[in-house]
Amino acid sequence: MKKTLLFLLAGSAITLSAQEGQAWVMGHVGQTVFENDANLKDKLHYGIGVGHWYTNRWGLDLRALQNDLQLDPNPFGIGSAKQTHLLASGLFNFRPGAENWYPYLAAGIGGTNVESPYSGKSDATTRLNFHGGFGVMGKLAEHFMLDLSAKAVRVELPESRTEYLATLGLGYTWGGARKAAPVPPPPPPTPEPAPAPEPVAPPPPPPPPPAPAPPKEVAKPVPPPPAKIVLDEAVLHFANGKADLGPAATTAIQKVADSLKSYPGDYTLEVSGHTSSTGSKAVNKALSKRRADAVAKVLIDSGIPAAKVTTVGVGPDKPIADNKTKEGQAKNRRVEIDVKVKDGKAEVRQITTDTVDAAPKK
Repeated sequence: MKKTLLFLLAGSAITLSAQEGQAWVMGHVGQTVFENDANLKDKLHYGIGVGHWYTNRWGLDLRALQNDLQLDPNPFGIGSAKQTHLLASGLFNFRPGAENWYPYLAAGIGGTNVESPYSGKSDATTRLNFHGGFGVMGKLAEHFMLDLSAKAVRVELPESRTEYLATLGLGYTWGGARKAAPVPPPPPPTPEPAPAPEPVAPPPPPPPPPAPAPPKEVAKPVPPPPAKIVLDEAVLHFANGKADLGPAATTAIQKVADSLKSYPGDYTLEVSGHTSSTGSKAVNKALSKRRADAVAKVLIDSGIPAAKVTTVGVGPDKPIADNKTKEGQAKNRRVEIDVKVKDGKAEVRQITTDTVDAAPKK
């Protein structure tokens, strides 16, 4: 039996090494689980195998795996015997053309040499087996490969049984190098165009009469912003406790922005909101800040750089009229725009704000 096994493996290796594609020789180790015979203990198996991919889709794998047969339980103290599986499997690759790892199906027939665990080698017999399973193989390095497989083997004994084999293989591989893509031929050389005839230069035209010198423009000094900007006497209307601006107020603030944009000098704006003393001081502070932010947003949306504009909520701290009368309270509810020019002059634009309704005002 051993001579037959060595002959099959050597003949397969010589034949497979002459084929195109990837070939390998591999050692195997794994676990055998017996399904039909509850009296046999599960055992490790080991062996050797060779294989070859004939195409990117189809291949062949030959393995010889051996394991012990031992009764469980063993009441009579009978020693273990051996069984050897010869498995010839056709392979189907699920990832044809893959460079490294690829799963496959395996199915085939073979022979199983079995010694009786009851009587030893004197009662050995060889039977046909059928097997099938799946696995995955791939390269660990350029010439080293790993194979993981699981197979079910049906052995046709006087009493048939099924064995399940989980196997790990490690071996040497060669061949199967990818073919380099053909290099396209270089494009044909482009013919050089014929040299154009040299043009004959026409006689130079007579020189034009000298143009009169343009009058020198005297640079006009840029005036600073006016000492005070009045928003066409417009009044900003805020609803009681609100910071929303109406169309008329927005137009008035846009006119301020247009006048400032025409000034090329460097300046900054401080927009401050003021309220009357009616209500709590904290609420008035927050409300005056929101109103100043609303005016500043219109200035920025009209083209004033945001870096030039700051806002502050003053609240009731700087009244300009008596808060004991409704008229004085209306004057104190205002938004002021302070324009500070770098040449030392400061222009202050005051925008007086009123509320729309006659409710108690802040």
